[in-house]
Amino acid sequence: MAVSFLKHVALAIPQSDLREAVAFYSDFGLLMSEGEGVVSFGCRGRRYDSVFLIPGAQKKKIHHVAMGATAEGLERVRDSVRTAGLQLEKAPAGFSGAGIWFRNPHGLLFNVEDSPPEEPLAVEPEFRINSPGHYNRVNTIVMPPKSGIPDPQPRKLGHILLFTPDVDESIDFLDRVLGMRLSDRSADVVAFTHCQGGSDHHVIALAKSAGIGFHHASFMVATPDEVGLGGCRMIEKGHTQGWGFGRHAIGSNFFHYVRDPWGSYVEYYADIDYIADSDAWQATNWPLEDSLHAWGPNPPEDMVHNYELS
Repeated sequence: MAVSFLKHVALAIPQSDLREAVAFYSDFGLLMSEGEGVVSFGCRGRRYDSVFLIPGAQKKKIHHVAMGATAEGLERVRDSVRTAGLQLEKAPAGFSGAGIWFRNPHGLLFNVEDSPPEEPLAVEPEFRINSPGHYNRVNTIVMPPKSGIPDPQPRKLGHILLFTPDVDESIDFLDRVLGMRLSDRSADVVAFTHCQGGSDHHVIALAKSAGIGFHHASFMVATPDEVGLGGCRMIEKGHTQGWGFGRHAIGSNFFHYVRDPWGSYVEYYADIDYIADSDAWQATNWPLEDSLHAWGPNPPEDMVHNYELS
């Protein structure tokens, strides 16, 4: 085992986009913090912020991905970086020099640091449904009046999806250097990887493109109701473009994606598959027609377009 969890994704953006970006992530339900030349957003009660914005770029582009590890895991990654012939770099301005910084074979910057894990999420009421032969809610209602439902609050950053020019090479990098494992894939078009030692079905997903880029960051909410509600509330706040409500086949999670100011996305998700033992999980190569969703509206035509290249 090497990396243990995903800490954050960082995006470089134009200074002129910052006000709109702050409004977007705040409307989504994240809390903002400001640092030296950096603005970050995180979930309530979490140790680490999830999305970092670095103003000053000509256009939006992915800046880096940060992962947490134990001290032993960090040393394993350091050895793997050396074995793979990758070069260590200095930390970029505004970020800690702790841990190690290096680029994958396609030029994407990664940071791995010896980091305490997040505390377990607080236990919440079980989502119970009535179905044929199973009356799990009796003499009670589940939904309050619409006017009394608060905005969803994302619980944690669950995963990110990255564009890559070579899915197989990226899987190999995540496996050999970061110690992640393949969960499932669909040909050479999309793949899903998880962290060993207990992990959501995917922590870093990959989609084929002509170059690197950021597609979306996905945040856990408690129930499918919160997924649907989150999408509706974002539409009410003026963020009308996206994809959902639906359910993925790969990973099984309910989803609603909301388009950000640059043509990439944030996602609300609930009820994703969980891999407790990597050795007990059998990765499947899914048919392409099943790779996006099991049900829901058709995705936008440009859903998997890498706007960082255009």
